[in-house]
Amino acid sequence: MNGDESSGTPLTDEEYSELGKTMGMLFQRIMRSRKEPEGGQVAALGMLAKCGPVRSSDLAKNLFLDQSTVSRHVAHLEADGLVEKVADVSDRRATQLHVTELGQKHIQDFWQKRIDAMREGFDHWEPQDLRTLSRLMTRYVEDFSALIAKSAEPKNGPTTEDGTEND
Repeated sequence: MNGDESSGTPLTDEEYSELGKTMGMLFQRIMRSRKEPEGGQVAALGMLAKCGPVRSSDLAKNLFLDQSTVSRHVAHLEADGLVEKVADVSDRRATQLHVTELGQKHIQDFWQKRIDAMREGFDHWEPQDLRTLSRLMTRYVEDFSALIAKSAEPKNGPTTEDGTEND
């Protein structure tokens, strides 16, 4: 970056490239440092703990994963006693996934380990800098989520035979 952080000048392509590389390195290092053998299972368990009982198809949508991938994760979580399938009260033919008491304990322990690691990693940062980082990362996630949702919206304009938009 050019060091002029207070300037209202838009970032250059090179600055965006550096920002993207830095974020990519962060995500790579987070993934490498995880002690959990299966990150997808932890993500599924965490989402279930947060959202409450949901159908497997809804869990797949929320995690942006294929249904078959979620089914494999759920099978492992179920075998470990962390998740159970319960009848859907609104449709007895369907089931919902529910986090067991053991699953709640597992995800709480996971998050506490993550908090402890973050506390150790950021112990030399000023609290205000951490609050600023948190605020900016939250803003980025919200903006990026909105961008994803916008790109997923169906196009209502005229299309050609192959489904592309007609200008």
